[in-house]
Amino acid sequence: MLRENIVLNEGKVLRVKGPLSLTLSKGSLRIFGYVAKPPFKYVVPSYKSAAIIANENSEVSIVAGENGKYDIVNNDIVVEWESIAKKVLEENSKPLTLMVIGTVDSGKSTFTTLLSNISVNLGYKTAVVDADIGQADIGPPTFVTLGILNNQHLSLTEIDPYMYSFIGTTTPYNVIDRLILSIVKLTREALRKNIEVVVINTDGWFKGNRAVEAKFKTILYTKPNVVFVIRKEGSVSEIDKLKSMLKSFNTNLSIIDSPEFVKERSLEERRSIREMSYTRYFKASEIRELSLNKITLLGLEFLLGRRIEEQELKLVAEILSLPRQSKIVFGSLTNRTMYLIVKRNTITIDIESMRKLRENYGQIRLKILREGWEKGLILSVLNKDMEEVAIGYIESIDFEKSKVKIRTAFKGEIGGLIVGNIKLFYDKETGVVREQGKWSL
Repeated sequence: MLRENIVLNEGKVLRVKGPLSLTLSKGSLRIFGYVAKPPFKYVVPSYKSAAIIANENSEVSIVAGENGKYDIVNNDIVVEWESIAKKVLEENSKPLTLMVIGTVDSGKSTFTTLLSNISVNLGYKTAVVDADIGQADIGPPTFVTLGILNNQHLSLTEIDPYMYSFIGTTTPYNVIDRLILSIVKLTREALRKNIEVVVINTDGWFKGNRAVEAKFKTILYTKPNVVFVIRKEGSVSEIDKLKSMLKSFNTNLSIIDSPEFVKERSLEERRSIREMSYTRYFKASEIRELSLNKITLLGLEFLLGRRIEEQELKLVAEILSLPRQSKIVFGSLTNRTMYLIVKRNTITIDIESMRKLRENYGQIRLKILREGWEKGLILSVLNKDMEEVAIGYIESIDFEKSKVKIRTAFKGEIGGLIVGNIKLFYDKETGVVREQGKWSL
């Protein structure tokens, strides 16, 4: 472990990579637009890095853990970021909507933090729409979240969520329209609240033609006043394509460089960060039992189909030659697919049984789910006013009793649930929530 006291002269930049802690004893520092004065302590976790600028001659003490390090330089791209941000914020009329685009580990969250801090320090009413559903900071992963700032902050995670919009997955590839709709909805809500500056932090999918088109569509429907695109090695061609697509429109596009100090995170580190966020939102959670007849349950396609009643289910079981212990507890028909939920681990359906089933029901597909398949599925909780108010997951569904059990920290009256495709595991001993992968029908 390294311990050092250093003097940081005015204008110098201290670059740090975690794990590391810094204590300011004299002077003043700027961290992502945040102005720090003594007494002040800043902890940089192992998956983060920062460029810290001295407002004046300052004294700091540093404690660096294993792999934590720092160096002092005369200048950094973050100084240029500050100048660009201040100019845009001061020279554009309000309300002002700003969008940040870039690949993973390009510094999007850092620049969003800097923009929002400078905006607050200039006296503007400021909000952030966090649309990075895979590495969400303000809300839990799988959600687009609106946060309204009351003061400056060192991290987007310090901003309290004001409003949620559930996407249900951590990858944007197949849900881009839903993602754009959520961004537009939360941006409009911020402007309705008379927010003067809205900063939109987008997801890190910016590789390939589909990603470029997705970002163009996001700009098209959101119509930000200024779009910041962070240039990083490996994304130059995507930036050129986006510029070409926007050339015939009156879009204010600002290309800025990625900082050298941005720490790239492994897939395991990214997953660990998501799990820390899930854990935070499941604190004080409890199991709640709800009647399926009194709430709306969305996201499970088979629930919208024609329910197969008990006598018909017995006939289906005979056609499929199911063993007696493999009781069908639920069945439905939708989109030429028969869904069956049964009480048994493994069921084998032979070709002859499928032929007989199709003689009765036509050319349908058959999907058999084992009872308990639903445990852990992430969901969004809706209150009676159709507002998304909390994250949760399904503990179990009892189709025979028409009951669903969920785990959530929300204590109020529930009107509905929207189910996503991520499965979570809640450790009752530690309260830690872990991802178990993705699931789909």
